[in-house]
Amino acid sequence: MAANRKVLATAVACAAALVSVTGCFGDKDPFEGMSADKIADKASKATSGVDSVKLSAEGKQSGKATSIEFQIAKGGACNGEMKSADMGKVDIRVIDKNSYMKGDTAYWKGTLGDEATAKKVGDRWVKVPSGQNDDMCDLKSLFKEGDLKGVKRGEDSEVDGQKAATLTKKKSGGETVTFYVAAEGEPYFLRAVTKGGDDPNTMNFTDFNDKVEVEAPPASEIADMKDLMAGS
Repeated sequence: MAANRKVLATAVACAAALVSVTGCFGDKDPFEGMSADKIADKASKATSGVDSVKLSAEGKQSGKATSIEFQIAKGGACNGEMKSADMGKVDIRVIDKNSYMKGDTAYWKGTLGDEATAKKVGDRWVKVPSGQNDDMCDLKSLFKEGDLKGVKRGEDSEVDGQKAATLTKKKSGGETVTFYVAAEGEPYFLRAVTKGGDDPNTMNFTDFNDKVEVEAPPASEIADMKDLMAGS
C-alpha cells in the first residue's frame, strides 16, 4: 500500500505541476540539444521526402469558411477537393503536370464571372493552363524555407495521441503559426495552426506513405476552355 501511495503521489504531482509527459515518464527528448530551427529543418526534410501524405485543412479566407482535403504523392500527382462558403466546391486532380478541375455551378460562376459560362461547363472537368497549379501538389512547397526560419520551441504537446514538439513563429500582421512535429517515429509535421491575421486555419497531415492513385479524366468528360470562353 505504501508503494501504491508513492506512485499515486508522483502521478498527482506531475499533473498538478503540468509537467510534460517526458518529465513524468522519463522518455528521452528526440530533439535534445537541437535548436528550434534545426528541428524545423529536420521535419521539413522528413515530410517532403515521404511517398505521399494526406492534407486536411479548415479555416477562413476573407472571413468565409473554407476547407480542403488532398492526397498528395511524390512527383506532384494529387487529388482532392476545396470547399468555400461563398465559392462552392471544386474537385482537383493533378497528374503528369496537368491540372483538372471540376466545380459546381457556384464555383464556376464565381471563377468565370457569369452563370451562362458556368452552365456551359456543367458537370465536366476543365483542364487548367500549365503553370497555374505547379506548387499545389508539390511536397517540397508545403513548408517553404522562409516560413520555418526564426521559430521558437514551446511546450511539448500531442496530436491525436501522438507526442509532438511545438515550434511557433510570429509573423507580420499579428499572425502566429504553430507547427507540431512528431516526437515519436519519423519527425513529420503533424499539424500547423495559424491564428490571428486575416486567414486563420488549421492544417493536419496524416496517412504518410499510403498509396495514392490519380488518373486523368476521360477526354469525353473534359470541357474545352476555348469553347467555353468563346463569345463570353
